[in-house]
Amino acid sequence: MSSHLPVDNRSALTNGEQPVVRRSARGLRVPPRLRGIWENPEVVLGPLFWGLFRATTQHERTWLYPAGPAGVSIPGIQPVRILIVGDGPAAGCGVLIHELGIAGTLARQVAEHTGRGAVVTVIAQPDASARSTLKRLDGVDLVGYDSVVLMLATTDVFCLTGRRSWRHSMTELVGLLTSSGAASVFVTSAASMHLTRSLVPLARRLTGDHARLLDTETQQICDLTGTQMIALDAANDLTPRTYAKWGRRIGAHIIPFLRSSPSGW
Repeated sequence: MSSHLPVDNRSALTNGEQPVVRRSARGLRVPPRLRGIWENPEVVLGPLFWGLFRATTQHERTWLYPAGPAGVSIPGIQPVRILIVGDGPAAGCGVLIHELGIAGTLARQVAEHTGRGAVVTVIAQPDASARSTLKRLDGVDLVGYDSVVLMLATTDVFCLTGRRSWRHSMTELVGLLTSSGAASVFVTSAASMHLTRSLVPLARRLTGDHARLLDTETQQICDLTGTQMIALDAANDLTPRTYAKWGRRIGAHIIPFLRSSPSGW
């Protein structure tokens, strides 16, 4: 999400997929030459909204990212291994070190409640989508993690990714993670959709509606696969306080599973 990072502005629709259809206003006649754009708004509006959001917030702290190792370690016996996979919020958007992001809060909470060490590893890209994340995890060794947390939707919401494309990629992702051998897998709701106050009202409304649509799809995937979905509270900025709240929420779901796992305490 840095202004220097390339963003794939192409629609996330896959071949043969029907896009998200928004009904036209009653009585409104759309010229034939514009009908394709009207029926497929994500083709034009997705890149437009994403570019507008980046342009209007490029000087804000929300584009800062941690430097150094991608993770946080708390010394202790039998360290709990947790993997966070995702986009901007997972990558620590808005803070300079992961200790102030979700990884830091989660590591400290797990270590405190289990009496063990904690190693939280982050695999995240600021502009990651569900589809690009699926490709990035290809070949990554996921064996040995006690818990995996999947945090996505920011890029897909602002690019208005098609519902079927999202469902396909997320189903593949959840299936990959649940078959990786991790004791538990969790998926969060859209993390930063309430941070769109820099957008014009129309763009804010459309991206907000799309976030809810993708969350509904995600919940259905979780229900079908028996995966737990964690709802994240609304936030107006990505700050250490926001990450602490989200980290504690995620930790509250992970810790009971660690206790009941074969390596639990």
